[in-house]
Amino acid sequence: MPRLAACLLCLALCSSSSWGRDPRETPKLLWKEPSLPFRLGDPGASSLPVLRAAQAALHYFNYKLGSPSSLRAPEHVKKASVKDIPGVGKKYFLQFSTKDLQTGQKLGLCLASVFYLKTKPKPTVEIICTRNKDPDQRQREDYSLYLSIRDSVEPSLDDLWALGTVGSSYIAWEKATVDSSYIMTQIKNVKQWRRADESLEFDYSILLSSGVSESLSCHMRLIWKLGLPMKVKYECSAEDESSGFGDGSGAEQGSTSGFFIEPESNFLVG
Repeated sequence: MPRLAACLLCLALCSSSSWGRDPRETPKLLWKEPSLPFRLGDPGASSLPVLRAAQAALHYFNYKLGSPSSLRAPEHVKKASVKDIPGVGKKYFLQFSTKDLQTGQKLGLCLASVFYLKTKPKPTVEIICTRNKDPDQRQREDYSLYLSIRDSVEPSLDDLWALGTVGSSYIAWEKATVDSSYIMTQIKNVKQWRRADESLEFDYSILLSSGVSESLSCHMRLIWKLGLPMKVKYECSAEDESSGFGDGSGAEQGSTSGFFIEPESNFLVG
């Protein structure tokens, strides 16, 4: 994977686990994103909430799709508007282009609404994207990745990153606010667990970073069975934030460098 070539990789043996079952240990992995997202050449502070909303929409999309072989990243915001509802929250309406997170190939447009409610911890997202992979092709690619992980004593870093990205997208979606957006910037270590069924189960220790707030150190457990939504449980901690626990059943991530609002974009406030 080209985007991982610049990453810092470190292999060592996993330490023993206290979760109560004998894990099938995989190499400890230190993966670090070489740069944080949203280095946009000073696009203006007013654009940052739009970028965060688009990122939150794709976190939701990637998690709900649940396909490690079909991850998307935001590229250019074409149009955006926001509706401020006093006492309720803010709702963003977006049109933006996307690219394949793993290859950088340009993909289709997404139309999304992202509603940040003051009384709820995660935004409500509705999103539709064009140029999706054919379902049969996506299933074949996911199956190939699944076999690569299942049949390997030491799964490839690319495969572990893709699987972890789907799981971390769930956490990043839940943690998203008008003022903050997170992406996975580091994988500290990974453990695989033995299971009696055909599911894959992993423990990840990851770092979620934001350009404007405290980073989150998270322990994430994910269970992936082909054809079913990924299940995610997590605990995160930060200096300014109490631990959170989430359970998803159901979907950047790497760098979003190059994600910007085009000069001709129609950015409407109000």
